[in-house]
Amino acid sequence: MDPQERRKNLIERNEELERLGMGCSGCSGTCCTYEANSMMVTPIEAVELVDYLKTNGLFNDELKNRLQETVAKYRLDQGLGNGKRSYLRRTYTCPFFNHKELGCPLPREVKPFGCIAFNSHNVELKAGEHCYSEKEILEKREMLAPDEAALNEELKQQHALYWDKVPMPVALLDFFNVKK
Repeated sequence: MDPQERRKNLIERNEELERLGMGCSGCSGTCCTYEANSMMVTPIEAVELVDYLKTNGLFNDELKNRLQETVAKYRLDQGLGNGKRSYLRRTYTCPFFNHKELGCPLPREVKPFGCIAFNSHNVELKAGEHCYSEKEILEKREMLAPDEAALNEELKQQHALYWDKVPMPVALLDFFNVKK
């Protein structure tokens, strides 16, 4: 299953809400900032994002520095437990949130599942009000990909990862240290 197929139902829901006038294009992006963002990713989400970044020449020292700054500023490497369970979920501003233009620079096809499923439910959206995670479509996505748990385990072994789910910047930094 490719990244777009893995996110198909999430992307379709996102597009449906946009057609209804409830898209993210007019919002300031509160969900991407420390006010609301605590996005964590699995190995497959991290690998797909790293592949995209490498393919587009974005997996570089500038990104590494931004990731390190984010991890340090929000202490994302503290209290992570053993990776299977995070003892303290921390909020942080996404390192891809650029504060210059509205919207995320990452395409939906590689965004973390939780980012795509965090949707607006009001046409008057300006600053993240009326947004929430649609757990039902996340659960449906999981049911449509029954082999994903095994693939996550395989990726953990292949890339020597200790975690099942960690904050996105922590996960991406791990791939700067992976020999592959």
